[in-house]
Amino acid sequence: MRVRAGVGWQFALADLSLILFMVCAAALAREQKSHARAVPPPPPPSAVQAVALADPVAVWRAGPDMPSLQEWLASQTIDRRQRLTIVAHYTAGRAQAAFARAETALREQPRLPPATRIVVEPAASDGLSATLTWDVGSR
Repeated sequence: MRVRAGVGWQFALADLSLILFMVCAAALAREQKSHARAVPPPPPPSAVQAVALADPVAVWRAGPDMPSLQEWLASQTIDRRQRLTIVAHYTAGRAQAAFARAETALREQPRLPPATRIVVEPAASDGLSATLTWDVGSR
């Protein structure tokens, strides 16, 4: 019986597989060394999270033919479990003015639900809106 060692396609495939393994292992070793020396990038800035709002029971927006916020609230049935959210939209760094506008609107209300909040957020145009919601969670 005659055995021929090292001849045939199986041996060639095994040799190529070993060569490929060694090349990949060497590349990974080089990559790990370069990452060890490199300064890690700074963490990305934290994204501003939107305020969690439940589905609104009623929505009010300031507008030319709209009732005032006080008239709108008087027409609503207020429940102690509801939350009134006044949202003030602002443009071009006018957040303080938007907050003052929302705070003034809030102070003018004779009757409010126990849970009331003001949210000030950037937008394409200045504006004021309000929602009554059955929010879930902390107040």
